[in-house]
Formats: sequence, structure tokens, C-alpha cells
Amino acid sequence: MDNLDKCPICKFGDCTIEQATDGRLILFVSCKRCGEFQISFICFKSDLKQYGEKHLLSGAIRNLYEKGEMISISFGEDFKKILDSTNEPKNPFEKMDLLIKYIYDKMEYMGAGVEMNSNLDYPLLYAKNSQEFLFVVKKASELRYIEPDESKQGYRLALGGWERLQELLQKEVKSRQAFVAMWFDKELDVAWEKGFKPALIETGYTPLRIDKEEHNEKICDEIIAGIRESGLLVADFTGQRGGVYFEAGFAKGLGIPVIWTCRKDNSENLHFDTRQYNHIIWEKPEDLKEQLINRIRATLPRNIK
Repeated sequence: MDNLDKCPICKFGDCTIEQATDGRLILFVSCKRCGEFQISFICFKSDLKQYGEKHLLSGAIRNLYEKGEMISISFGEDFKKILDSTNEPKNPFEKMDLLIKYIYDKMEYMGAGVEMNSNLDYPLLYAKNSQEFLFVVKKASELRYIEPDESKQGYRLALGGWERLQELLQKEVKSRQAFVAMWFDKELDVAWEKGFKPALIETGYTPLRIDKEEHNEKICDEIIAGIRESGLLVADFTGQRGGVYFEAGFAKGLGIPVIWTCRKDNSENLHFDTRQYNHIIWEKPEDLKEQLINRIRATLPRNIK
């Protein structure tokens, strides 16, 4: 195969690509920009422009790799899943937040610097190139979030960065509550007990389903308050309940991560406005539990030490 010396995502030349030795049509890629992942021959040869901008794919893969995820790309749909599972920063401030958390996560001790290379590490910030990366670094330095560390040829957190980090940590851990929006019907009770509830508990969340709570307020008020206080919303569209669509949209409007699910026999009825999202399609509660655990771990940031 041609071009086995360049990363199929970012097209960088400092990349090692090895073919599977067991006969599978799989390539193992180790790229100094994108990280490590495996990709099928079909995807390797395809035009990736149809799946998204190159720097966004590179950024998503690099950030998943930094979280310790095993990334496998077998079909074109996997690129969409990868993009859906990461949160692309929308402005310089969100990119600076990524920079602060990356330095914190990589430093060996308080005050230690972290080596960074603008030519290799710009995907960490979903930057289009090293120039954009350096712009974000410069602005983070001007705000006294970071400062140079010459011994590491990189950066360390400045006092302002520590202050911002505490705000980010508080935002991430302010609620380990997960709001579950679903059809309140007995036929889904087993899915709740053996699927949604244990999956959320196993991933460190406290599941909240309003009909299971005692309250004296209107249920609409309870729902709004419950979503606002949650760090995650799981929306199951089995039964196509209008309330679930509203609750998922409300959570997205607040910037709360939403995981979309639907039982297989009902998936054809999903509204066109939500089909663009990567739904977990499940058949049995046990299958739902496993898929939900995997999606949560792939979608949400790992706990910061």
C-alpha cells in the first residue's frame, strides 16, 4: 500500500504504521501528533474530508488517546462516533482551559513544567496548525495562566492557572448526578434496574429519575431543577416521548453532556432532528449497560487527579 509513511489523519510524516500480523486488514498507527490508534485499510484509503475537517479529527483522536482510550476505526461511521464523543472547544478561552488541564494532568509535581512542541501538540487544543496553538499559548501567558519552563522546553501553571484550574475542577465535580430522561412505563423498569442505573453507578454517577423521587413541587419544576443540577443527562427515546426530546434539548442548551439511547425496535421512529446524534441502540438491558458504560468512559473527561 502507498503512503504507509504518513498518518492517515493529519498526514504527518513522523509516523509509524504497521500492518496486523494475524491476517486482519488493520493498520496500527503511532503518530506524534494524533497519538496511537488502529484503522482499517478501507478507512485508511478513503477521503477523510467527508467525515470532518482534518484538524478536528486529529484533535479528537489525540484527546481520546491522552485519556487512555483504545481507538479503533473500522468504518466511516466510526469517525462520526469519535467526533461525537469529544467536546470541541468553541473559542480561545475553552482552548486555554484544555491547555491548563493538560499541563496539570502531565506534571510530575506542583510547579513542574511539561514539555510541549507546537508542531506536534497543536491537536491537543483542536488548533488548525502550530500558529494557532502558539496564539493560544501567548494569550494564556498574558492572562498569567501559564509561564515558560526552560528546563522542560515547555510550560508550567502560573498562579492564575491554578486559580482557573480550581474553577474547572469545581465545575466538573459539582455534580456526579446523572439525570435519566425516559418513558415512565413498566416495560422499561427492567432496563432501568439492569441497564441505566447500574451503568451510571459503576461509572461514578448518582442516577436520578424524577418519577422515582418524592417531591411536592410540580414535576416540570422538579425536572428543570434536576437537569440544572446534573453533570450528565441520559436520554432514552424508546416510546418517543415528547418530554424526553425537551429534556435532552434543554440539557444541551445548558452545555450538559447528553448521551442518546433507544431500544432497537423503536429506533426507526427517531425524530429527524436527533438522528444526527450517535445513539446507543440496545436490545437487552445487559447490552444497554455495557454500551452505556463504554460511552460514558469515552465521552466524558476522566477524573483529574
